[in-house]
Amino acid sequence: MLLACALGLDAADKGTVGAVAAELEQHLHITPIQVGLLVTLSSATAAIATVPIGWLTDRINRVHLLSATIVLWCAAMVLAGAAGSYGVLLLARISLGGVAATAGPTLASLTGDLFPAAERAKIWGMILSGELLGAGLGFLISGDLAGILSWRWAFWWLVLPAIALAVAFVKLLPEPARGGQSRLEPGAEEIVGAEEIEESGEDLDEQPDDASAELARRAVRRKGVEPDPELVLHHDPERMPLWEAVKYVLRVRTNLILIVASALGYFFFAGVQTFTVVLLRSHYGLGQSAASSLAAVIGLGALAGVVLSGRIADRRLKRGRLNARIVVGAAGPLIAAVLLVPALLSDVLAISMPLFVVAAAGLAASNPPLNAARLDIMHPRLWGRAEGVRTLLQMAAVAAAPLLFGFVSQSFGGPSRAVTGEHIDGGHGVALAFLVMLVPLVAGALLVLRARRTYPRDVATAAASADAAVGDAGSGEEMGHEFQRRSSAITPITGSSRG
Repeated sequence: MLLACALGLDAADKGTVGAVAAELEQHLHITPIQVGLLVTLSSATAAIATVPIGWLTDRINRVHLLSATIVLWCAAMVLAGAAGSYGVLLLARISLGGVAATAGPTLASLTGDLFPAAERAKIWGMILSGELLGAGLGFLISGDLAGILSWRWAFWWLVLPAIALAVAFVKLLPEPARGGQSRLEPGAEEIVGAEEIEESGEDLDEQPDDASAELARRAVRRKGVEPDPELVLHHDPERMPLWEAVKYVLRVRTNLILIVASALGYFFFAGVQTFTVVLLRSHYGLGQSAASSLAAVIGLGALAGVVLSGRIADRRLKRGRLNARIVVGAAGPLIAAVLLVPALLSDVLAISMPLFVVAAAGLAASNPPLNAARLDIMHPRLWGRAEGVRTLLQMAAVAAAPLLFGFVSQSFGGPSRAVTGEHIDGGHGVALAFLVMLVPLVAGALLVLRARRTYPRDVATAAASADAAVGDAGSGEEMGHEFQRRSSAITPITGSSRG
């Protein structure tokens, strides 16, 4: 719940910009491109900060790191709401980007250490539901506050829940031990923190017995998939220099594919998040409150997508479908693209809305299984830095998306001054921009499908690296033989390895 709230907080902020975009254009006398720039520069700052944050994530107390950045986030939100000009608001958004970079690496690392691998896609679905609920609240509450009071209150209302969340992290969530000793197995009610394990005398570097949990790794062992000897690690990756760690995570082929695909997916999602309310107001002639409410309804579709896709992927994996997480992660965006074309071409809201809702489910469905897949293919001690590298490219795409959406919208006849009273002209330009931007979404989904060839071997490599003793001087080939020897002691799973 706490991890979901942390992600929801950042999403609520981004949803707020989209919800009050029309109000900002009217009161600050800015264009859609300038609205996009508010998200673009914030995300660009996050992209720059995310790799060093990933390095910190693998070395210091993650709970304290996350709590401290939430407090800084509150200060930036106060500044955003108090801004008297576009320049000050832009400065506040840039500051927000710097602290928002913490969420990706820390949440990925904490998730890997708190939950067993067999449940990760489902757990990621729950965590990402917080992101969508936050975005929905950003659209709904912030949009209504902007219409009733002022766009300033759309930023300020988020400060109180943020402070409560920072306190809750410190009070309720102990820092988990790295590598799995703190994992919450089914039926567990309390988290055993790293300090408690250390005081008990247990070895923090010893990998827990995970024969009942590591489904993906059991599957590749059963199928006889060999690890890549050149990528098997024989030393503690925590001691790797940052540049060496970055180089390593980019050499993992599946990880590189998922990084690029994730960036393309989030590129589209960021544009949708920023301009959905503008689209509903301009294309269908709705007022601010009605558009914000419908945007929240669309968000419910996305919420259903993240909750269901993780469960579906985990269930198929348990049945022996080794590539289940990859296939489910690729299918969602492809379904979304097919449904969005008729939805955006229609001027009838009654026709478009059901398509928007289902498409939102498909768009969001890719994230839980692919997030889990990225943990499957990486050594636990590299989760923070690996996620930092991924978030770098993701945030770069998120940074570019609103600006490009605004530019394309304006190029296709979108408004240079969007608001005229309660109506926004130029709705077809916004709809056409959405259609054009479907191209990178589809490209990313097709790229994910290519990972079916590389994912099994990369899972085997990560398992072999985790099994290796710290300081082991053995060769990659010897480690591969040891990896296969261990497979004989593991109960086979039933089913095929096909996705």
